[in-house]
Amino acid sequence: MANMRIVAGSFLMAAGLALGWAFAESPPAETKGVAVEVLTQKNEWIKFELREVVHAYNDSTRLSFVKKLEPMMSQMAWSEIPIAPDAKRGLRIREIRMADEGQKFKDAADGQEYLFYSVVLVPRERGTTSSWYWQATGLAGVIRGAGAPKPFSIPLSDVKVVRFPQQ
Repeated sequence: MANMRIVAGSFLMAAGLALGWAFAESPPAETKGVAVEVLTQKNEWIKFELREVVHAYNDSTRLSFVKKLEPMMSQMAWSEIPIAPDAKRGLRIREIRMADEGQKFKDAADGQEYLFYSVVLVPRERGTTSSWYWQATGLAGVIRGAGAPKPFSIPLSDVKVVRFPQQ
C-alpha cells in the first residue's frame, strides 16, 4: 500500500513538473489590437495597431463616449466600443472625426480632471452621423513593419480623424 502511494505521488509530481515546463516554454500570448489609420493635424496618415486608449475613465481597451456631460463621471450614460478585433461583430463605426479641441472636466465626486473631445462618429453601415464626447487623452499601440513591432502613441490633440479600415 505504501508503495502505491509513493508511485502515485511520484506520478503526480512528474505530471505537475511537465505541465509547469510546458507553460514555461510557451511564449506569452501577444495581445492584439485593431488596425487604425490616423490623420494628424499635420495632414499625415499614420497606420498602426491600436491596443490602448490612454487615460480612459472606465477601461483602456474601450472607446468611451457620452452624449451629455453630467457633474459626476459615474452619472454619465457611457457608450463603449471594445477595440479588440471581433470577427463576428467588427466595429460599428467607420471613423471618428474630431470636432473641437479637448476640454477639461472636473468630476464633482473625486475632484479628478478628465479630458473630453467633441467628436462626430461615422457609422460603418448606412445611417446618420452623431455627435458625442470622447473621453481620453491619447491612443497607444504598435506599428508593424520590417522587424519587431515598434511601440507608438499619439495624443488626441494631434488627431483629426481616426479611421477603422474594413478587415
